[in-house]
Parts: sequence; structure tokens; C-alpha cells
Amino acid sequence: MTTKNIKNQGFTLVELLIVIVIIAILTVVSLVAYNGLQNQAKTSAAKSTVDSVAKKAELYNTEEGKYPSQISDLTGADTKKSYYIAATNVTELGSATFSSTTPTTTVKYEKCPGTGDPTGAKISYYDYSKNNIETRVVGTCAP
Repeated sequence: MTTKNIKNQGFTLVELLIVIVIIAILTVVSLVAYNGLQNQAKTSAAKSTVDSVAKKAELYNTEEGKYPSQISDLTGADTKKSYYIAATNVTELGSATFSSTTPTTTVKYEKCPGTGDPTGAKISYYDYSKNNIETRVVGTCAP
């Protein structure tokens, strides 16, 4: 064989490095997109939990004439009640704080301040896409 034939049989080091760099760039781009999709899915699940709690709080208000003062009014209710929600479907945040590792079923339920029976509630969840806390209000809450 001549030197010319041997030279044309393989790839040069520069060509291999270019291919490796392109593969690395594509991997990084796909990982960033995958994390974004994961965060959107977690946020959707958390928002769904809040929607469920809000609907159950509205049902509680319809049947009892007031909003629940705490989440345990919904999770501890008789299973035959329309406003019952399983404790495994929702977790009360309590005195802890939201973070990016908070489970998507975790909500913070706060009755609206006032005297007498609650006239509404604020239900908060963690938005994993925006890294902040979102709040939904049911009923009427004075600012």
C-alpha cells in the first residue's frame, strides 16, 4: 500500500473532536429541555392538587355554609361527604416552607382572616417552572 491509500482510510483527530463536540452540545441542549419539561409537569400536578382542594372547599361551603378552617376538615371528613378528599391525595405544608423538592401534592391552606366563620381561603403551591409560590383564593378574602 502506498502512503496515500493509508491516509484515506481513517478519520483525522480534528474530525473526531468536532463530532464529539457536536454530540456534547446536543446532549446539553436536550438535558436542559428535559428539565424544563419535568418542571412543567410538576407544576401542572401541583396546580391540579390546588384545583382539587379549591373545588372541595367550595363543596364544603355549599354543604356547611362556611369554608373549612383547615385542610383536615376536608381530609378528615366522612368519606360519604361530597367534599371529602383523601389524605394521600393532598399534604398540608404546615410550618415548613416550599422548595423545589416539595412534593407536588403539598398545599398550604390558610383561612381568610376575620371574625366568625371563614369566608374564604388562600391555597398556595410551589411553581417549579418559575421557582416561586403561587396562590389561589376561594371565597372572599379581604386584602
